[in-house]
Amino acid sequence: MSLLKPCDNGRSRLEQLSDSPDGESSVKDEEDEDSEAGGGARDCCSRCPLRAMRRLTWGVVLGGCVALSWAGATHSAKQTLAALHAPYFITWFCSVWNLLLFPIYYLGHLLGAEQRQWPSACFRQCSSFLWDGGVSVRVLLKGAAPFSVLWSLSGYLYLLALHRISTSDTSAVLCCSQAFIFLLSWIGLKDRFMGVRIVAAILSITGIVMMAYADGFHSDSITGVALGVGSASTSALYKVLFRKRVGDFRPGPASVLLSCVGLFSCVLHSWVCVLLYLTHVEYWPQSQAMPWRTLCIMASLLMAFNVLVNLGVALTYSCLISLGVLLSIPASTALDILVTSSVTQLSKVRIAAAGIIAAGYVMLLLPENWDENTLRWCGKLWHVGWREESVIVDELTVDSAGASRMKPKTAGIVALS
Repeated sequence: MSLLKPCDNGRSRLEQLSDSPDGESSVKDEEDEDSEAGGGARDCCSRCPLRAMRRLTWGVVLGGCVALSWAGATHSAKQTLAALHAPYFITWFCSVWNLLLFPIYYLGHLLGAEQRQWPSACFRQCSSFLWDGGVSVRVLLKGAAPFSVLWSLSGYLYLLALHRISTSDTSAVLCCSQAFIFLLSWIGLKDRFMGVRIVAAILSITGIVMMAYADGFHSDSITGVALGVGSASTSALYKVLFRKRVGDFRPGPASVLLSCVGLFSCVLHSWVCVLLYLTHVEYWPQSQAMPWRTLCIMASLLMAFNVLVNLGVALTYSCLISLGVLLSIPASTALDILVTSSVTQLSKVRIAAAGIIAAGYVMLLLPENWDENTLRWCGKLWHVGWREESVIVDELTVDSAGASRMKPKTAGIVALS
């Protein structure tokens, strides 16, 4: 899948003047180059707003799809748990579907790339972060083992939390993983310290505490929120470990890693499912009584969510995809009300907690240099406004001076007449 590259306009005129010993010759050379190039640079610049609008449109569409897919997957998981209380088996079943991630990525590569590669070459290029020498199943399983364990643990804790609290509360608690990602990146990856993100992390923790004690001290909500926090922290550890191994997020390595997670779950985690069944920790009904419909709907929606989150950045901005994750909270609430036709679970404390978590989530999406850009923009705006006011004052002064000079001349003419 081809990435949309922004238009490169080159260096600014001031930088070119500062680098050249003679500013006039630099400007003359630049004008000659522009005249020789025709209208190519101007055409490229004119296409940049269209590309930005296209990426923005894709972001709005994909963000809504992310919210709907996660809300639908969470609701299907709730229904599946009501008919089949085997959370680890459900997690294993959904993890196996991740095997399809790299074939989907390769299909997008065939449709959008200018230079197409064979599947083996594309897989070798995208999985270079997992191996140093030759590619083998043993090397892939060894490299993907920590990610597979974290993935399964996060899904298992999420289903345990979903069994005790509502889907909207679980989605809200899971959004706190963004705060845990910041804290772990600050500690482990030595990211830049930002005061606004510390405030956002505090807001997320405050929302978690309010959500936990929404039904009082003696309720299942405390246990459910604690399990949700465990799932969010495990998911954050997965993403930080991925960033440490791979670096900046890229769709290719993410699809390879998820496919390796599915392979690891299919090969090794199946024995854990059998062990839990033999020890009567989980119970599977007969094949006829298994809720295959809701189970497959949940797995397909979860796979669609993973495709949109991990591969959608090739079409739009990552912040819009993250906002789609945040919109899963109201989408889950609306789906609960639509299906159950009940608003008894909504309360002022829960709404306030979800609002605080959402505010912290949005603050965590701010870029690192947002404060400098904001101050620079405000300074430019104030300078432009001050310049416009000064121009208006100068014009009024000139007009008043001209009128004062014209009055005696007019008076003299009247007197002569």
